[in-house]
Parts: sequence; structure tokens; C-alpha cells
Amino acid sequence: MSGRETKPITPDEAGRLKSETKVIDLYFTPCEVSEERLKAYKTVVVVDVLRVGTTIPIALSNGAREVFPVTSIAVATSLAAQLGRDDILLCGEREGRLIDGFHIGNSPSDYTRERVRGRTLIFATTNGTPALVKAAGAPKVYLCGFINLPAVLGMMLNVDNQFPLAVLCAGKFNRFALEDAVCGGMLTKQIQERTDGQYEFNDGARSALMIAREFGNDIYTLLKNCDHGRYLIQIGMEDDLPRCAAQGVLPVAPVMKDGKLVKAE
Repeated sequence: MSGRETKPITPDEAGRLKSETKVIDLYFTPCEVSEERLKAYKTVVVVDVLRVGTTIPIALSNGAREVFPVTSIAVATSLAAQLGRDDILLCGEREGRLIDGFHIGNSPSDYTRERVRGRTLIFATTNGTPALVKAAGAPKVYLCGFINLPAVLGMMLNVDNQFPLAVLCAGKFNRFALEDAVCGGMLTKQIQERTDGQYEFNDGARSALMIAREFGNDIYTLLKNCDHGRYLIQIGMEDDLPRCAAQGVLPVAPVMKDGKLVKAE
């Protein structure tokens, strides 16, 4: 896929997003949609199964106070210096590995209660956190993986009007990631099943529904065989896969508020 963003939203597209039809658009990579277009949705759900959409919900469930997603190592270190607090942990990865000088990487098992309780986390990853930053201008932004999909769905269903909705897959290096597409397709299917009304899907959402039907029955096998999962195995992080494959075991829906992720109440 091209790294260029799509053109700014047109009047016709703006009218579609304001219609009475329940619009669900799914984007397989962040480069498919502009920040301006994302602002036109009432809700954006960022999906990053491997691993931000698993690790950050676990961190918040274990008592982390808040998580600042950032786009780069430089932004992370600058923000830490600006905040100037003793409770900050620098977190994240490059090429799947712990960043030199950071406190924690991106493995879910590292975010124990003893390590993160009461702490502010500044998170810089290759794919997930840039997608979160890109979506941050939307009225409501959630972070989702398999581990907390029912929690995200439940929070959305408690809102009177969450449409139009965008599901933004983090992908991998701005390329399609099968595991994110499956998770996004499963979320789309469950929203459709749990709410009434007429729906309009873009081609991404329609495709993700079909992909989820094909690959959503055995998530662990999916993660072992997808490109990113095989890479994590190659660099010695296979133990992360079962945690990322666990479905609906964590009742935490991270939501963006003032540029940081907190537990949705």
C-alpha cells in the first residue's frame, strides 16, 4: 500500500458521515486515512493486537495511572523531561525490542502491578502508538485487542450514539496486518449484532468481516502464523503470543482523554 494519505474529506463524504445510517469504516493501515477525516467520526477504535492493544490494557488494569502514546523516541524523552516527575516510566520498542534507556519494552508480561501501579507511562512503539496519536483528534478514541474486545464493545454500547465509527488497524510499518484485520472484523460483527438499525460499511469493513470469518476461530494459531507473530517468535518473544491471543479476559477499555489513555469508567 502507498504511504500517502488520502485526500481531505469532501462535502459528499462529510454528508455521508452525518447521515442517519450507521456508518462503520475500517482502515487496514493508518496511511489510508487522514487525521482530518478521523476527526469526522464520533468514535475511533484503534486495533493493535501485537502488542499495544494488549499491553496497555494490562498496564491500566494493574494500576498504571495514565499512558501517553507518542510517535517517537525523541518525543517520549522530551515529554518525560517536560513533565519532570519521578513516577514516569519510559516504555516501548523498536523492531520489537526494548529501546536503549527505556524502563520497559512492549511485552505484556512486563507490566505487573508491582512495576506500574501508580505510575505514568510514556509509550513509544513502531505501529500502535503512532496510530493512537493520529486518531487523538476524534471525539472518542478507544484502544482494542482480543484481550479486551468485549470491554470496548460494552463501553461503546453504553453511549447513545457512537456512529459514524472508524476502526483503525495499526498494521505493521503501514502495511496490512492479518491479526489486526481479524480483530477489527470481529469487533465490527459484534457491533452489528448488538445494535439495531441500517448499516453502511466501507470496503475495509466488508473485507474484515470476511477475513474474521476465515481466521477468527483459532486466535493463537493465527498469531503464530501471521507475519508479525512469526517475527516475535524469531526474536525470542513467543511467550507474548498466548497473552495477546486471550479473548475477552480483561474488562478494561482504554479511552483517550487529553492526549493520554486512561481506564474508561
